[in-house]
Parts: sequence; C-alpha cells; structure tokens
Amino acid sequence: MPGRRVLCRMVVTVSVLGVLVSGVSAAPDNDDIRAARDRREIVKDEAASTAEQLELVKAEDVEVADALRALDEYVALQQAKIAAARQAIEAAEAEATLRWVESDQVGEEIVELVAQLQRLAVDAYVGAMRAGTLLEAEDLSTGLRMSAILDVVTGDRGDLLERLRALESDSEDIARSADGAIVDAEEQERELESSVLLLARRIAAQEAAQDELAKRIAGHEQEIREFEREQYRMAVLIDNLIAEELRRSAPKLTEQSASGFIFPVEGRIGSGFGPRKHPIFGSVRQHNGVDMGCVRGQPIWAAKAGTVIFAGWRDGYGNVVLIEHEGYVVTVYAHQSKLSVSKGNSLDAGDPIGECGSTGWSTGPHLHFEVRVGGEAKDPLLVLPA
Repeated sequence: MPGRRVLCRMVVTVSVLGVLVSGVSAAPDNDDIRAARDRREIVKDEAASTAEQLELVKAEDVEVADALRALDEYVALQQAKIAAARQAIEAAEAEATLRWVESDQVGEEIVELVAQLQRLAVDAYVGAMRAGTLLEAEDLSTGLRMSAILDVVTGDRGDLLERLRALESDSEDIARSADGAIVDAEEQERELESSVLLLARRIAAQEAAQDELAKRIAGHEQEIREFEREQYRMAVLIDNLIAEELRRSAPKLTEQSASGFIFPVEGRIGSGFGPRKHPIFGSVRQHNGVDMGCVRGQPIWAAKAGTVIFAGWRDGYGNVVLIEHEGYVVTVYAHQSKLSVSKGNSLDAGDPIGECGSTGWSTGPHLHFEVRVGGEAKDPLLVLPA
C-alpha cells in the first residue's frame, strides 16, 4: 500500500488544476514519456546553444555600433576640415584677386617706367651727340651745366632700370604666391574629400554588417521563441502522459471517500458542472466544478477533513486552496479574496480556509468549488449533501 499511496499522491500533484505543476520527476515512466523527455532535453540544449550564439552576435553588434559611432564622429571632423579648406580657398582666391590687382598696378607702373626709360635713352642719345659741344661752349659755366644734365639723365636711367627689375620680380612673386595658395587649398580639399569618400564606403560596409547582424539576432530570437514553445508543448505532453498513466491506476470514488462532505459556503449554486459558455471568453468550455454565490468576505470552510497541499495564487483560479482527503480525493476552492491556511495544515470539516472574493478570472464574488478523484474532475453534487 505505501507504493500505491505514493502513486496516487502523484495523481494529486500532477493532475489537479494542471497549471499548478509543470512536471513530476518521480512519476511513472513508459516509452512515450521517455521519448517526450528526451525530445524536451534536446530542445532545451538547442535553445541554450542558440542563446549563446545570440549573445555572441549581440556582442558583435555592439562592437559594430561602436565602430559606426567612431566613424560618424571622424566623418564629422573631416567634413569640418573640408568646410575650413573651402573657406581657405575662398580666402586664397580673394587674396589672389588682390594680388592680381596689385600685379596689374605694378604692370602699369612697369609700362610707365619703360616709357620713362625710353625717353631717358633718347635724351641720353641726344646728349651724347651734343657732348662734343661742351668744348665748343662759349664759356666754362655753360659746359659744366650741360655735363651735369647728362650725369642726371644717366643716373635716372640706372635708377629706373633697377626699379623696373624689382617691380618685375615683385609681380612674379605676387602671381606665384596667389596661385600657390589656391593650389594648396584645392589640394587639401581634394585629400579631405577623398578621405570622406573612403569613410563613406567604410560606413556603408559597417551599416551592411549591422543590418546582417540585426537579421541574425532576429533569427536567433525567433529560434529561441520556437524552442521555448516546443519545450512548453513537450512539458504539457509529458504532464498529460503522466496524468493519463496515473489516472489509469488511480482509485475510483468510493462510498467511504464520498462521505463526510459539507457545503463549503452558505450560498446558492449557480453554474453547475459540465460544458457551458465561459462568462469571460465567450467560448463553450468544460466547467470542472460548481459556482456557489457568496458575499465578499463571507467565510469559506473545508468541505471535509484533510490536509492543505496548496494555498496561493494560480492565474484563472486567483487565490485558491487545494485540500487532499482520504481516498485520494482533492477539493479545490477558487477566487477567494483572502486565504487563512497554508500548505501542510491539517483541517477538519468546517474549519475556515479563507474568504469569498472575485480574484482570478471572475465576474463577481463567488466560490468555484471542485472535487477531483485521482486528478479527474467529478461533479461536486455527487458528494455534497442533498
């Protein structure tokens, strides 16, 4: 009998409410269950491997994003340099314009100097022709004046020639300086633009890599979601297989196990056991218990002596208590507003276990009461007093 008691206690653990437990390690085993467990382990390993790959790809994506940010910053710096180079070109062109104006002015001055030199040359030539007349001058004073004039003419010509050479040199320097400034600025602009084009290609390559990484991340995340869904399906399948195996060997409701029940709350029975239209979802579903009307805060009692095997929150049931009784019978008390018992408490019939409420999937205060034998839901009216 001890082995049978352990077996039937597993029925309670696995089958009651389904949502309370996701698996049982010591449950009966058969080929289908072993195959489902093996498949679940394979899926679990595949999910773990994919998760590792996902983390690696995410780390790579972070590196690419950092590189893109650095490239963007460098491009911004280069573009600022290009803007500065263009300003330098504009300044050089403006300076060149001024230099060319100066060069034109120098050219005009050169033309004037050349004209002066030509005049002086003529004067010098004429003076040379007349040099012989110095000896023919009527007096010494007249001869000296003529000699002085020739010296001045000759000296002015030398000064003008020297000035002409200087102006020509300045004009060439001005032109070279203006042209050189423009050439330098344009060369700098070309180098910067070439650098930016190279950076643009690198950015495009990095962005393409980032897009590819994003696709890989999305693919891995989708795989993980699929693995998680398959793990869930395997867990449900295993639980169902175990529950079915246990139900086949579970005891039936006997006269002894069906006796000793009292109503768990004072109230009228509303929705009964069996198929019904769900009040929240609107679909027709199996109603595995009966709903008893009550006022919020109204005490709820243990329907029969037993031991609390669960007291807490479970999704649609809200605050729920499960009590195990003799004969492997479990009663369920759902939607309570407050619980006053804990797992392991021993109770007598009529002991308070909580208060009426509307927690979980509920449209108003009531008690949802179930009776399960070997995990299988039975109509509570079969055991409650008439």
